[in-house]
Amino acid sequence: MPKGLQEMKFRSEFEPYLLTIQHDSKKPLNKWSPQSGGDGGRNWLRRPNYYNIAVILAPYSPYFVLDIDGERGYKNLQGLQIVYGKLPRTFVVKSPSGWHYYFQYHQGIKRSIGWLAPSIDIICHGYTLLPGSVIDGKKYEVLEDVPISIAPDWLIKLASNTSKQIDTPAKNKAVAQYDGEDYEFTIWRARKYVEKMAPAIQGQGGHTQLLRVCNILVHKFRLDDADCRDILMDYNARCEPPFTSHRELFRKISEARKYHG
Repeated sequence: MPKGLQEMKFRSEFEPYLLTIQHDSKKPLNKWSPQSGGDGGRNWLRRPNYYNIAVILAPYSPYFVLDIDGERGYKNLQGLQIVYGKLPRTFVVKSPSGWHYYFQYHQGIKRSIGWLAPSIDIICHGYTLLPGSVIDGKKYEVLEDVPISIAPDWLIKLASNTSKQIDTPAKNKAVAQYDGEDYEFTIWRARKYVEKMAPAIQGQGGHTQLLRVCNILVHKFRLDDADCRDILMDYNARCEPPFTSHRELFRKISEARKYHG
């Protein structure tokens, strides 16, 4: 294996499926389609740490990735393991937003976004960045440098039975047995709902619009105060101008609980 790959601790089996990516980007350096295969990382090896580098995934290579996004994804992964069993040790990469667990591909596994649980994705039919890549100053780094494992039966079964609506999470009944997972799904839906609501604008019924948002969170989704506040903070960033007093912002939650309408 070339020295550059050894330094980045790539698995040697990745070499035939490497793809050079533009600097500080996720776009291939050259015109690319999955059927064309990789370029072996040749351009990256000539100028290491200048370009990014990726590995092509199934079905055009023997690998797929379980993508865990942030603390919520990690928490939901623990819920899956409580219900179905622990994941085997495998090659793991720390991404800027979470963790990539690499597994050997099994026929029938499908790409899915959030179907297993919110903030957990199955990545295949494309590629993913590898250690040595940098996006907005944040690095991809090797977290667990061990051989790539065969996926456990339960993960293969779930990943092969995804909804056709791959961009919308489904409520996984088994995971709902894990304390909090059903509620976590509700939080996800509430956040997506509020993202589509108009911002509160001063002089144009801003306080009424804010109360409307709080009514949605409190009565439609039945969230507790802490999660309402969390979503309102994101909503507040879109308001014109944003509410500078968080006490005033959060008081609308109490008003919504008293007056439904």
